[in-house]
Amino acid sequence: MTEVSVAPLVPHQPIVADAASRTRLAYLDGWRGLSIALVLIGHFFPVPGINFGVMGVEFFFVLSGRLMAEILFIERNPLKTFFKRRFSRIYPALLAYVVVAMIALSGTFVAFKWKAALTALTFTYNYAGILVARAGALDHIWSLCIEEHAYIILAVISVVVASRPRVVLLLLVLAGLAMANGAVSYWLFGLDYESTYWRTDVHIASILLSASICLLKADGRLPAALRGKQVAVLATILAVALFLDAVPTPVHYLLAVPLLALAVNALDFSPRHVTGVLSSWPMTMLGLWSYSLYLWQQPFYKFVYEQGSNSWLMLAGAFGCALCSYYFVERPARSWLNRNW
Repeated sequence: MTEVSVAPLVPHQPIVADAASRTRLAYLDGWRGLSIALVLIGHFFPVPGINFGVMGVEFFFVLSGRLMAEILFIERNPLKTFFKRRFSRIYPALLAYVVVAMIALSGTFVAFKWKAALTALTFTYNYAGILVARAGALDHIWSLCIEEHAYIILAVISVVVASRPRVVLLLLVLAGLAMANGAVSYWLFGLDYESTYWRTDVHIASILLSASICLLKADGRLPAALRGKQVAVLATILAVALFLDAVPTPVHYLLAVPLLALAVNALDFSPRHVTGVLSSWPMTMLGLWSYSLYLWQQPFYKFVYEQGSNSWLMLAGAFGCALCSYYFVERPARSWLNRNW
């Protein structure tokens, strides 16, 4: 749910220009659109035995890892600019969602109070939801918390580690430790899925793995076998097949997440018919709306999941709120802050 990346020198790939004057890769917007589509399918039209919602979040995470690596380690954006842009991208829409939802959902079964709202707005909900109390309308904020924590960790690494090969090594070591932490928590200590995979110290592996592959690619150290034209498609298909489980286990994260991390980075080498699908208008528009859609789908999904409300009606409500958020909060606030802050 971050900005799309600077385009590599691949002449046939479609690009567009964004409001912040950075070059966008349209197929990465499409990847983001695919991510939110998976989340919406998993929440509003669930398929028995397959957790598309969880899968969609992994698509988001590996994209975020690639983009953060490009911004911090390849473009070397100043940290002041980096954090201002992250704030303008994430916080206005989040603040609007939390405030409006707290008022609008008052008296419903998904109502939440200011203490829960505070954990969402301080990006601590992923731990507070495990250790203190859950708030159904805020349960999706766990993934935003992990992304924000990853921004800080990657920013610190970009400052204290100068050598690119050492950065890659550190990212791989940290990712390996996080994945092992998840396996131990789930299998040895018997923690449930949320108590294991809502935690930054476990789930940040998805972002770090993708960031490390991105840097290997940028340095020309990604093996030729992983730069083939069909690598992205094959890796994605295999990763999706590995995620075909209602409740993923560490096996899925040990095997499927590295494949997704490879896939999002290997898109640069994919043929036009692959990137063309992702660059299509429906996919890129979904990608542009994805953050607001992700925020606003949650309470509507809860009404479907908990009370059996009409899925199509609730999905329409989610889209209506999300589009209002995007066009009246997210985009204008981001533009104003980037110009004037």
